[in-house]
Amino acid sequence: MIKLLLAILAFTTIGFSAYSQQSDLDGSKRYIKIIIDSEVSSEAQSEITNAFKQIPGVKTSRMDNTTHIFLGIYEPNENLLEQTFTNWFTNHGYEIACYYDAVYTEGAMINLSKNNCR
Repeated sequence: MIKLLLAILAFTTIGFSAYSQQSDLDGSKRYIKIIIDSEVSSEAQSEITNAFKQIPGVKTSRMDNTTHIFLGIYEPNENLLEQTFTNWFTNHGYEIACYYDAVYTEGAMINLSKNNCR
């Protein structure tokens, strides 16, 4: 079961990275990965993904309801920071187990920082 979840996570991350590399990433973008400690239904998965796609500066976002992982690439500004993402989940009743934030350049994540990880 754990191997299956790890395989799903690996393929999701690889697919997400491949999709993201197609856009014109210039190094000023950030990558965020949020692990939710609560159940996420299929309907909620769509709501979360669509909610973030509507925010100016969010280049791509995806919520996986199997692994409870949210992935996003965004251009930070005064209205869009990592706290924007974490606050949104908290305000909508989701408990965040852990999140990662990094600079995203040419498909590589640098300066990766773990936050609130148990």
